[in-house]
Amino acid sequence: MKSYLVKDLTDEQLNLLTSAGVQHYQWETGIMIEETQLDLALSVLNATGTKTKSKYENVYKLKLTFKKRKKQESKREEVDEEARQREAERLQYRKRYIKACESRTKAILDAAASTATGNRKKLSGAKQRFVTSKRAEVFGSSKIAGNENAAQVLVSELERVRMVQGVQGVHVVPNRLLISTEILCATDPETGFRHEIGQFLITVYLDGSEDGIRWQNNSRLVDGVRERMQAPTVFSDGRAGAAEIHATIMELIARLELSTVAELAIQFIENPEDNEYGKFVSKWPLV
Repeated sequence: MKSYLVKDLTDEQLNLLTSAGVQHYQWETGIMIEETQLDLALSVLNATGTKTKSKYENVYKLKLTFKKRKKQESKREEVDEEARQREAERLQYRKRYIKACESRTKAILDAAASTATGNRKKLSGAKQRFVTSKRAEVFGSSKIAGNENAAQVLVSELERVRMVQGVQGVHVVPNRLLISTEILCATDPETGFRHEIGQFLITVYLDGSEDGIRWQNNSRLVDGVRERMQAPTVFSDGRAGAAEIHATIMELIARLELSTVAELAIQFIENPEDNEYGKFVSKWPLV
C-alpha cells in the first residue's frame, strides 16, 4: 500500500484535514497521507494531485493543484465541516470500541520495515512529534509537568482507568502508565468458542514513543500468524499486528484520554476480527 508526502500546506488546510478526520502524520517538512485516505484528502482540499517517486519505498511525493470554488459553496462546506468535526469527535474519542481507522496505516509501517532501520526510526519519531504537537494544541504545552490543566486531566483519567472493566491495577512511572489486567478471553470469530488469551501488562507511553503502547502477556506466548505471539493480534515484541489502531491510540494519548486507551487496548485483545489474525484464536486454550 502506498503513502504520499505532501508539502507546503497552510495551517487552514491542515485544520480542514483534521476536521474531516483525514489521518496524517508529520514527516520531514510536510505530512504523510495513506493511500486509503488520499481521495478524502483531495476532496477536502478541493485539489488534484500529481505523484512522483521519493527515496523511500512505497512513498511518493504528491504535488497538489487546487481548484477554484465558489464563495457560497465554500461557506456551506465550512458549516458542514464544523458539524462533521463535532460528530467525529463525539464518536471517535469516547466510543467503547473504536472502529475508526479501518484503512490500514500498516502500509506505512510495512514500508518502513522493508527499508533501512533508520527510516523506521524516522517514522516513529514523526509519530512522537505528532503527539507532542497535538498535546500542545489541546493543553497549551506539550509537557504535563507544570501544566495545571493537563495534570488535572491526568489525575482524573487515572481514576477512570481503574474503573475500566478488566483492569486489575494501575501504576504510574516516569513517562509511562502501567495497566495490569485480569485474565482476558477472546471469542473465535469463526466458531464462536471462547479462548483464554491471558493476563496482560499494558504499557502506555505518555510521550507517544514506541507507537504509544505495548502488550505483554504474562500467561503464555503462542504461535499464531507469527511465532510467540502475545495475543492473536499482538506480535512477540508487544506491538499491535493490525496497525490501524496506532493512529487512534496516538490521538488519545495526546489528549490524555487514558481511560479510552485502556478500554481500546483490552477490547483489542478480546475482540479479534475475522481476518488473518483472528483465525488463530483457536491456538489459545479453550475456556
